[in-house]
Amino acid sequence: MKAKHLTLEDRKMIQEGIEKRLTKTSIARSLQKDPTTISKEIKKHRTLKPRNRFNSPVVCSNFKQCPKPRRSCSESCPSYTEQTCTLRDRSIGACNHCLDVSRCRLDHYFYNASHAHEVYLFHLSDSRQGINLSEPERLLIAQTIAPLLKKGQSLYQILNNHPELRLSVKSLYTYIEGGVFKDFEIDNFSLRRQVSMKERKKLKKRREPVNYDGHKFSDYLEFVTANPSVPTTEMDTLYNQHHGPYIQTFFFQNTGLMIGFLHQEKTSEAMASTLDLLQELLGIDYFRLFSLILTDRGTEFEKTALFEQNPETGQIRTNLFYCDPQMPSQKPHVENNHNYVRDILPNRQDLKHLTQQELELMFSHINSVPRKVLGGRTPYDVFSFFYGEKLLHKLGIRRIEPDSVTLQPYLLKIE
Repeated sequence: MKAKHLTLEDRKMIQEGIEKRLTKTSIARSLQKDPTTISKEIKKHRTLKPRNRFNSPVVCSNFKQCPKPRRSCSESCPSYTEQTCTLRDRSIGACNHCLDVSRCRLDHYFYNASHAHEVYLFHLSDSRQGINLSEPERLLIAQTIAPLLKKGQSLYQILNNHPELRLSVKSLYTYIEGGVFKDFEIDNFSLRRQVSMKERKKLKKRREPVNYDGHKFSDYLEFVTANPSVPTTEMDTLYNQHHGPYIQTFFFQNTGLMIGFLHQEKTSEAMASTLDLLQELLGIDYFRLFSLILTDRGTEFEKTALFEQNPETGQIRTNLFYCDPQMPSQKPHVENNHNYVRDILPNRQDLKHLTQQELELMFSHINSVPRKVLGGRTPYDVFSFFYGEKLLHKLGIRRIEPDSVTLQPYLLKIE
């Protein structure tokens, strides 16, 4: 009997077939699967690698027939239609080992067997989480146990007298602790012994080692060599107390500008949410600023996919690379620029009352300081020259007049 689900070995054969530039039909034949199964697998689990949108022409299939007198193409144009590729979109489905990939101006899709299998396993386990009860079953259980719990009966006693519920004591405990019957006022305090029992010590989940393959500093150097027009943005975290709050900082190497975002948690989920916000705020301009990010190996940055992929579409939005261990000197600009932050927020300062608005004010002052490395110009002026002042205002940065620039703690008046 054939296996219903694709295995890791099946996916490796699919990847091998794509790299040999075989059609989906040929791959399906070798795996004894239906071609639509292979087509759906590739389309569902391939990863988008957007073309370089930094100073790149927009690829529109209607360009030659466009009736507009001035064809300054934009993806916001209602007539814009992405060009297609027969190999990418139909016969093969991905760009692995395509001979034209280096000079192709279209978006690229790549299929990786290991990544595809990880995503499959994640969604498989995620779909099996929750309660294994229908709504009528839930109501029957709640209506049965609620009055008996109020009488002081134990779960064992109730289930022993009501075999029709077909539940184990452990399952019922789990449902109650999970709040399944909360609308019937059944919680831990409803249980006879639960309120007097000491909470069991839970084993701390073992932290899996992080795989940085393809995202190391050596990979960053290769990427920069292959894409010299894509500017690097350095990312770091700054804080005074270990319990927070935390300031996530971004430094744009080509302009000397720095911005920051306030967080209460030092996690990958919290830090990656900034990129979600920025992508929604900036639109297509996001790719001009955050296509390439270099950071350290802090635990708050270790979940690479959260930063690189759009959470809604799964599309690659950022290329994220990490410095070598204990080598902050590989991202020196953001480290050195933190000295300006420390002038205003010294190490001893308690930051619990700091707000995002105050953070934007602080960086507005810092970005209005002339730099020798910029020929006496300010980061604000250089960024404005390259990207426009409107984009600066979207990032919360304003121009501060030279004589009003303040780099002292009293600027923010934090108590």
